[in-house]
This record gives sequence, C-alpha cells and structure tokens, in this order.
Amino acid sequence: MKATKNIYNYFFARITCFIFWLVTCPAILGQASQKKFLTPEDYKLWSSISADQLSNNANWTSYRLQYKYTDTDTLFVQHTWDQRKKIIFPYAVKGKFNGETHFACITKNVFQLVNLSTQQQFEIAGVERFEFSADQRFVILVLKMPDGKKGLEIRNTDGKLLWKISNISRYCFDPKLTGIAYSTADQNTFSFEILMFSQLLSKKRLAENNTASYQNIIWKEDAIAFIQNNKDAPVLLNYDLKRKKLQLLQSSDINAAGITMTISNSENTNPLHSADGSKVFFWLKEPLNEDKRMKENDVEIRNSKDRLLLDFHNFSPYYTLSDKMAVWDLNSNTIRQITDKVLPKAFLSPDYKYAFLYDPAAYEPQAMQSCPYDLYTLDLKSGEKNLISKNHYPGSTLSASPDGTSLCYAKDGQWWIFDIHQKKHTCITAKIRAAFLDEESDRPKSDTYYGLGGWTKKGQIILYDKYDLWLISMDGKSAKRLTAGRETQKTFRIKHLDTEVTYGDVEFKKYIIDTAKGILLSTENKETGKAGFSYWKPKSGVKELVWTDKKISQISKAKNKEVYQYLDQNFTCPPRLMFYDKGSKEIVQTNKQQQYYHWGRNERIEYTVNNRKVKGVLFYPANFHKDQHYPMVVSVYERQSHKLNDYENPSLFSDDGFNTQNFTLHDYFVLYPDIVYEFGNLRESVTKSVLTAVDSVLQKGNVKPDKIGLIGHSFGGYESDLIITQTDRFAAAVAGAAWTDLVSTYLYIGPLFRKPNFFRTENHQLRIGKSLYEDMPAYLNNSPVLLAENIKTPLLGWAGEEDRQIHSFQSKEFYLALRRLNKEHTLLIYPNEEHQINSRKNALDLSIRIMQWFDHYLKDASKQDWMKADYNR
Repeated sequence: MKATKNIYNYFFARITCFIFWLVTCPAILGQASQKKFLTPEDYKLWSSISADQLSNNANWTSYRLQYKYTDTDTLFVQHTWDQRKKIIFPYAVKGKFNGETHFACITKNVFQLVNLSTQQQFEIAGVERFEFSADQRFVILVLKMPDGKKGLEIRNTDGKLLWKISNISRYCFDPKLTGIAYSTADQNTFSFEILMFSQLLSKKRLAENNTASYQNIIWKEDAIAFIQNNKDAPVLLNYDLKRKKLQLLQSSDINAAGITMTISNSENTNPLHSADGSKVFFWLKEPLNEDKRMKENDVEIRNSKDRLLLDFHNFSPYYTLSDKMAVWDLNSNTIRQITDKVLPKAFLSPDYKYAFLYDPAAYEPQAMQSCPYDLYTLDLKSGEKNLISKNHYPGSTLSASPDGTSLCYAKDGQWWIFDIHQKKHTCITAKIRAAFLDEESDRPKSDTYYGLGGWTKKGQIILYDKYDLWLISMDGKSAKRLTAGRETQKTFRIKHLDTEVTYGDVEFKKYIIDTAKGILLSTENKETGKAGFSYWKPKSGVKELVWTDKKISQISKAKNKEVYQYLDQNFTCPPRLMFYDKGSKEIVQTNKQQQYYHWGRNERIEYTVNNRKVKGVLFYPANFHKDQHYPMVVSVYERQSHKLNDYENPSLFSDDGFNTQNFTLHDYFVLYPDIVYEFGNLRESVTKSVLTAVDSVLQKGNVKPDKIGLIGHSFGGYESDLIITQTDRFAAAVAGAAWTDLVSTYLYIGPLFRKPNFFRTENHQLRIGKSLYEDMPAYLNNSPVLLAENIKTPLLGWAGEEDRQIHSFQSKEFYLALRRLNKEHTLLIYPNEEHQINSRKNALDLSIRIMQWFDHYLKDASKQDWMKADYNR
C-alpha cells in the first residue's frame, strides 16, 4: 500500500509509456514543413482510442489509448473545460467516476483512487474489482487472496479502511450499488451474508455453519436468490430485503410437486427474479441417461434421420437433457415447471406472467443455419398453453411489449402483433407504403428486416424502414413517420444509451421510449459516408446536433445533462474524441504525428453492373503524383463501400496479413469494390463486378493495367480463387482461408456450430440458393478447384492449420490441384492458428510475405527464396 500523494505534481513522471512520449515530442518527429516517408519502424507510434465515459455532470471524461505494437494501454482522465487538467494511468483498464469528485481504476492489479478536486491519490495492490456505493460515500474492493479466495474491503473515499471481510468464495453486487451479497468459506464451513452500504454500514448473516457451499448469487431490486449446493439435493434460497424474510425451496419440495428432478447446481444458470420480486425462476437438473452417454472407444452410431448430429451431442447436452426452467411463486409457495423434454427452451414476457416455449430442433434435420420452431405461450398462473406461430424462423426479430400483453414479430415481409390475452394476430404494417424487409439483401432465402426500435410508454411500437422511424399503434390503425430520411437518403436509428442487464436469451431487453422527452438518433448517409446524431422531439421534430463528412461512433451521454461525447474519423483524419454541448469541440486528437508523414487519400467510385449503380472505395498512394503510374491491389469481400470513412492504423500485425495503409504507404493503389451477386453463378457475377470496378479505375489513367493484384480472406479468399479461374487480368493473387471445393464444403460438419455446412452454400455467403442435389452443376461450376486448369495467375495461398470455420484442407486441396496442373502457386500453412492469425510472430510473417509476393509480381522486385521451388530442401 502506498501513501497518499499529489498526482498533478507527478504529471510528467507518470508518463511511463515510451510511445506516448514519442508522439508528443515534435523534436523526435521532425518538422511539419518537410514530410517524411512512413516506414514500418514508425508504426509503433500509432494508437487506437476508446471513449470510456463522461462523469455525471460532464465535467470530466475518460478515454484509453491502445498501442498494439507495444501492448501498452494508457487510460486518461481529462477535464472537459480545462484541458490542462489531465491524469494519466499507464497500463490501466477501464475506470469509473464517483460523481464529479473521484475517479478509480485498476492498473496491473493495483487499485488507484484519485480525488479530482484535491488531486490526491490512494493505491492498494491485489484488487480484481471495485465499485462505488450509490450514495458515493464508499468504495468497495474485492481483493485476490493467496489461497485463491477473495477478500472484501470497504473504504471511504479518502482510502480509510472501514470494514474488512476474508475468505469470500462467491459474491454479487446489488445492481443499484446499495449493497453486496457474498458467501464465506472457512475450511469446510460456509456462511452467507449481505452488507448494506447505508449511512452506517450494516451486515446481516442469512445462513451460517453449513457444510455446503453457496453459489449462483443473484440480486435484483429488493430480493437476493442463491443456491446452497448440498450434495445430490441443492437448495434454492430467496431473501426479501423489505420484509426481511428468508424462504427455502428444497429438492424434496420439487419432488412433492410431482417433478422428478432436483434443483440445478450448474454455475451457468443463475436464478432470476420477476420485476416485482414475487417469483424466482430457476433451473431443474435432468437426470442424465448414462446408457445413452458415449463412452471412450464406443462405436459411433449415426443415423441420417437423427435430429442433431452426434458432433452436437458430444459438444453440448441434447436439448431434452439440458436443464429445465421452473418458477417458484414466493407468495403461494408453489412451483411450476416451465420447459420440458418436448419444449425444452423458453423466454419470459417482460411482466414475467408468461413464458414463450419452443423446441430449437423441432424441424431438424434441415438446411438453414438456425432451425425454425413452433412457438407457444404458457400462462404461468393457470398453466394454459397455446400455439402462437408455426414454423417461426429465429432469424426474424421477436420482441414483447413492456407490459407483457403483446408479442411483436416479423413474417412474410410485414410486422405483426400477437395479443396474448385475446390470442389474436394483427398485421400492423400492411397499409404502410414502405418496405420493412431489407431492400438490399443479396442472399438466398434471406428475410432480413430493418428492425425494431423499441416500445413507447403509450403502448405503441417504433419500427424501421430503410431510412426512417415509424410510430405505429398496436392495432395498426395509426402509423406516423417520425423522420424524413428517405428524401435525403439519411438513415435514422435510435441510439439506446441504457445498459440494462438481461439474463442471456431468457429475458427481453425492455427498450421503453418516452416520446414526450424525445429520442436520441444516430444518423448516416450511406451514399456519401456522412454521419452524425440528432434529437427528435414531438413538437419540433428532428434537430440535427452533429453532421459531418466523417464516421461517428461511440456516442455516450452524461447522466445528468444533455451533453455528449463521441469519436469522429475518416481515412485521412485520425480518430478524435469530441465533446458536444450546444456545439462540438475537440477533447483529444489521436495520432498527431501523422501530420509529419506522407499519407494517402481515398474517394468513392461508381460503376454500373447489370444496369445497377454500384459503389467502391479507391485508396491513393501516400506520395501520389498525378503524372505517374502505380500498381494496384484489389481487396474483395462482399460490400465494402461503407469503409470510406474508416481510419486504419498502419500495422504489420493484421490478422489476415493485409493492411490498406501498408500498401498505400508502399506506393500502391488499393481498391475495395462492391459486388453484385447472381445466385448460383458467382464465378461470372463476382468476376464481372470486380473487373467493371477495375476498368472504372483504369479510366483515371494512374494505374498500370498489367500490374494489378487481387487479395481476399475467407469468403474473399474464395472470391479471389474463383476470379482467377475466369480471367488472367490480375498479375498476382493472394487467397487466405478460402473455400475451394463447394461439394466437400457442403458435406462438411463445421466445428463452430456442430452442424452441417448446408446453409453456407444454400442461403449464406456462397449463394447457390439450392441444395447440392437440386443444382449440382452450380456447385461444380462455382468450385475453384474444379476450374483450376484455367488459372494463369500466380497465387499465394495461406491457412491456419486449426481453422474451425473453413478447414485448411480446402486450401491444401487447391494446392494439390495446382501442383498437378503445374501452376505457379505457393501455400503457407500456419500451425496452431485458426481462421485468423492470432500470434504476432505469424501475423508479421504473413504480412511481410504478402507484400513481398506483390512486390515481385507488381513491382518487378527480386523473387524471394521462399517463393522458389525446393525452398525446404
């Protein structure tokens, strides 16, 4: 523990980060009047920024700079009006404000508390978590103890120790930060206590001297639930803080209610309270059928009509054997089982009076990524169960009204309301002359909707079309467009600032919108790249707050004031942290050193494919001269024009080996083309889109037509391989982690989902639209490995040996095809890597090799030894 000290007196001494010193020292960087050429040795100067939070009254802000090259994160706390007041925490993780008076964070397990007014600091080592009490009087520290347990300390904001507790095994804070509940373990004796952060700290012991541990602690509103993990018969306990009443539910009580299961002791399934605290939802443990469980060296028995693959069973318990949901009514002390083996999954209505039941494997085996299901509603009081919808696809949005009376869902291009009480379905968008189904979706069998913004306090719903917000009544008779984005091609979306915590997929997020107070909106013009945010009010409509030719992100608001902070950036302007209070001002500009170096620029291009206007982004060489000609690399992956205003740090540690800045700094043009897809005919449609984009760039006259390269990763790698089977326009190509054989891709079990890959080709990126047996020619005609004899382009391929998305065998198969055909090809296989390159060593290696590959074929540089035959001899 360190003594209190004046932090401002140590301002420069605390800047231990070498990189930060370099960035802020103009003498090191040279004179702004004479720009330098940026080299990889300079990349370590670049940082990324994360905007953390504003203090309640917006007097202070915190943000972090991350330096990828040196693995150094630096946390800054800065006054928003007097920018001379800045506190720096090298290596710190995200911190928290305590009103306007204090800020705290953890740096390498050292807790640091700063008084923002007096500039005094307190430190203590070994802290894993901290919180400020709701009344801002206390700071609560959870410490790591040498024996693996945890300690708890309560201190005042001067750092004075007020309370200390040892041997904590589990703990849970009240979300409102009025107290903490915890279990203590002294050898084999366990106790359970709560500590309230009231005017005088007060402790209450709820259980003691037990031989079973306490776990799964959950605190919601005025109730605390937890589980006593007795062997073979766990006990569920609930404590009502208002009534000061402790209730127990034992596994024997479950059995007495006719349920032949015990309370689950799985630490992955916590109990859950209803909003009013009158119910506790918990999980029942299904007895595993040991006869059905596979044992080591057992023969695998696979039936083609199995609902789910054996791979799925081995990875996760089958739904019928998973824990089942039940509810304990605390007032009547009754139990009702909610899910069972027939309908094993459920989510709850926001008023916790109904459960929505379904079987996620109802229509298996099938070919979609997610299986449709039949959805039922269960009245938790009466036990009445009713069918809501058959064959509902989980990809379409479901949302329940905050009062629990209605369920909103999307189907057949429209939005519907199901009235739970009247058991009535109403289409609420049929009479609106707007499309709520994504007009630009380019995947087969894809019903993608623009989305649901939230529910109003007056019982209405807000839905999105391509541009605007629609306020619609529950019966569909009233509909009002709140914004006028379609006229200006400006897309409005609600910016939700709440941080409501929900229990996984069991609870709905309650996006309740008070239209009387207004709505904060993010805004974007996807045609021009401009963005900002606005505020809508019922009388005045939309008031634009920020609108700029930049990308806007990480918008946050002060708790007590209509003041905001956000990041802005574009390709040539590094990210800035901005502050908005009736106008915008800069808090910090990152990467100021960029001004001392040559830097590229970009522009949006347009071209026409099949009578459709398509966009792309063209990036210019950093030292561009209009009277010179340059090579170009085309990077492919679906639509990329939205990256127009993305800022990218130069780096050799990219997880796919390609960084746009590296190439523009190395005198390359880079092109990101958008692609128009024809289902079942990607080889022609992808090639046509990319070549049309290339031709539009060649008309500018600065790109060498015979020095154009092609690169892609994952689906982009597949596109690269496919394109070079159709044209020899590219002087060299790179394909990473690519599909090459659509037949073996189709008949593959993906380790990520433990499901067949049918969906990837039928209705996902590969866009065949039909099964292998409905349109086998499409699978054959769009498999690069079967078209390899047409290739004349030198190809560099790479893959991670442990890729769990696209098996490395796909790249190896293509390698063998090109080997047999005597084509120019080099394949890199990175051991212990998956779909993307994670280790720095391998990322650096891949980036360098890709640059060397293109330098040789596009700049006539010498051929590297590793590119030559028999390099490994």
